[in-house]
Amino acid sequence: MSEFLHTTTDGDTIRLKLRRTAKKNIIVRPASGCLLDINVPPFVSMKSLSEWLNVNEIAIKKLWQQSEKIAAALPEFIWFRGQAYPFTQISVLTRVQWHKQYGFLVPMVNSQSPYVLLKAWLKQSAKKELLLRLQYWANVMQLQPMAMTLSQARTFWGVCRRRSGIRLNWRLIGAPADVVDYVCIHELCHLRHANHGKAFWAMVAEYCADADNARKWLKKYANELFALDKFS
Repeated sequence: MSEFLHTTTDGDTIRLKLRRTAKKNIIVRPASGCLLDINVPPFVSMKSLSEWLNVNEIAIKKLWQQSEKIAAALPEFIWFRGQAYPFTQISVLTRVQWHKQYGFLVPMVNSQSPYVLLKAWLKQSAKKELLLRLQYWANVMQLQPMAMTLSQARTFWGVCRRRSGIRLNWRLIGAPADVVDYVCIHELCHLRHANHGKAFWAMVAEYCADADNARKWLKKYANELFALDKFS
């Protein structure tokens, strides 16, 4: 697997990542970071490939424009525990690392986007930290749900059902501790009060003195917490 540059007839330079995996046909797809993935059969020479790119230049330039749009939408930082951290790709690494001073250090894996690796790392962290915090508040409030799991939902931060338990959105791993606590308390209170009536909010206030600011924080930064969703 290697990268190379192709110059179009009007002087534009297009960056492509070559993969010798296609069996019969050449396949081109837009990738992140102003890059095109091109799968090429082993028997196609670089000279023949260059000629093919020239013949299909209009289609190639359209795909290049799509990759530029993807690059423009890439997040510049990743939220973790209420702070926005930069990330750097390091070729010698074999796994994602996080440092409070330097942010995220991500392996430079040719077959995977750094955002895919970061998303997987954050999900694993969420599984450990968010459920542990939910159990802490369950013990404090003496309310034990039937189960505690994570959710991939796009429309809520948490959900509580008496028969199936509580699910927290894994993206809360990007939120500050007090915001996570608010969501945990909110859902646990639903074990006593199914609706959002006065009794419910009175119980929330008993355990969470700053619920309003927590809700405001989630509303303000929701889009940034969901920034990695465009990467599978």
